[in-house]
Amino acid sequence: MRLWDYAVQVYGIDGVKDRLLTLQDNHGGDVNIALWCLWCGHEDITLSTADITKILQHSRQITEGAVEPLRHARRYLSAPSADHDPQAFAEVRRDVLALELEAEKLVLNHLERATLDRRQKNQNSRDQKEIASNLFTIALKSMDMNEPIDDEGDPESPLRLFASILMLAKDHGP
Repeated sequence: MRLWDYAVQVYGIDGVKDRLLTLQDNHGGDVNIALWCLWCGHEDITLSTADITKILQHSRQITEGAVEPLRHARRYLSAPSADHDPQAFAEVRRDVLALELEAEKLVLNHLERATLDRRQKNQNSRDQKEIASNLFTIALKSMDMNEPIDDEGDPESPLRLFASILMLAKDHGP
């Protein structure tokens, strides 16, 4: 299954969007990276740590150069001041949202292409949960996060959020 198609289906599962946005907004996580990790588990794909690092570096460039500036613009346009025309802001916001989604698709397409070029078909009988969780842990360590990755007392720590998203994807996804 293509990564974009998988991501759209999983993102649409009740509860997944909110958890992914919490991971992004509260912890600096990357929604596309989380969806990629889930997809790799779903497709039974493992990667070397060196390949993961290289793939993430290139995807980060697209995210920082295209996705994040568009997200920032969209959020700015969501709350116009009283001095601005809310209808005009709403129209531009819709256009920016469409571009943001195209930029996210660009990231996911890069992740899929780079992954398929480097993948190692899983030789062990590890399950989807283990593959995705291991990949997500490595991905989180490569991100600049200023907090613990897993705080056992916090149900919304990055790893706990990802584990809950993984269970929803496994139980209700493709």
